[in-house]
Amino acid sequence: MAMKDPQDRHHFPARQLPDQLNAVGPGWHPLLLQLHEQLLGLDPGYQLDDLKEKLGIARIRIAGTTALAHTAMQTFVAAAEKHSATVCEFCGAPARRRRRGDTTEGWIKAVCDNCHHEWSHHTIMIINGFVRRGPNTAHRNLES
Repeated sequence: MAMKDPQDRHHFPARQLPDQLNAVGPGWHPLLLQLHEQLLGLDPGYQLDDLKEKLGIARIRIAGTTALAHTAMQTFVAAAEKHSATVCEFCGAPARRRRRGDTTEGWIKAVCDNCHHEWSHHTIMIINGFVRRGPNTAHRNLES
């Protein structure tokens, strides 16, 4: 099945995954668009109840579908959530869940080594689904 353009909103009911990608970083967007295609195959009218990052993992809640489709969807959702812990939320590179500076306390994110260094030094952050850089950092395009 060919992936639909996430900007082409008239093909999707409101509150499907493409409508909520700004809730997480761009590194996870391809993973979530793939999940969207899988969910469409089970129920084209599925509804997203919630999408967020928590403890370095994408958290996805689906509502508004039949019980049979919901059970099958949960299998895809669980696989995507598990996979998100191994993908950098900033850039999409292979990653692991870790804390800033690899300390024992604080916020946990799925980050690669390169992004971990910048995130630990507070020079990059995710705002509205995009990586934002601090004003004093060298430019490296993570948004593509």
